[in-house]
Amino acid sequence: MSSGQMDCPWCGCGWLITCSKCSKAFTYAEIKETDVPLIELGRREVERRGLTSVTKKEIEDWALAMQEDLAKFSVGQIVIYLDGEYLPIDEENIQLEGWYARHDLVRLPHYEALKNPQLLNDKLGDSSYWLSRELPDRG
Repeated sequence: MSSGQMDCPWCGCGWLITCSKCSKAFTYAEIKETDVPLIELGRREVERRGLTSVTKKEIEDWALAMQEDLAKFSVGQIVIYLDGEYLPIDEENIQLEGWYARHDLVRLPHYEALKNPQLLNDKLGDSSYWLSRELPDRG
């Protein structure tokens, strides 16, 4: 449960954020406060997806990791997801070793897509982008 990313990040699982309410995938997310604890959000996600082998401990671990991931952001801040990391939309000079690949970017493709939406899919939706940066010890 700790990873929403599957084996083919170019399909969008490596660069889109899934909504905890509707399960649709989005390019950007706004940090919001909620009365629902993260562990409950995790439990609901497991139930919604019909995942029967996820343990309570795995949900607790996910909630703790998500709490740590979100701690660096302020309410109202716009964030993106890239290969296992949440980043502010305006992050620059990104050097990231993700779950699948190594990324070295001046600007996030998500940010560039604010002016030209097709750029995001052209870059991150292209399997060659990911395969050319794939970590040798992945898996």
